[in-house]
Amino acid sequence: MEEDFYFSKKHFIKGLRMPRSIDGLLMKRGDLSVAKIDGVWKKYTESVPRGRKPLSSHDDLVLIGSGKDVEIVRKHLSQEQIENLINGVV
Repeated sequence: MEEDFYFSKKHFIKGLRMPRSIDGLLMKRGDLSVAKIDGVWKKYTESVPRGRKPLSSHDDLVLIGSGKDVEIVRKHLSQEQIENLINGVV
């Protein structure tokens, strides 16, 4: 299936600021989603089937690429990496 990949810095930062747990339910705070599109690894915040509108409505949402059978990896960031990203260091 072919997908469109989008990135929003606002959405990304909001996810990093999510609490570690809500009422005892562990959240996936600090997960980073990256997709290999045309041979380049790019972080993304949303993917949808090709041609469909993204679900999020952040004003900084941009299409970063499309692809079929794109390689996707989820990496877990350390607390230090999360803080650096939130504070704009990285």
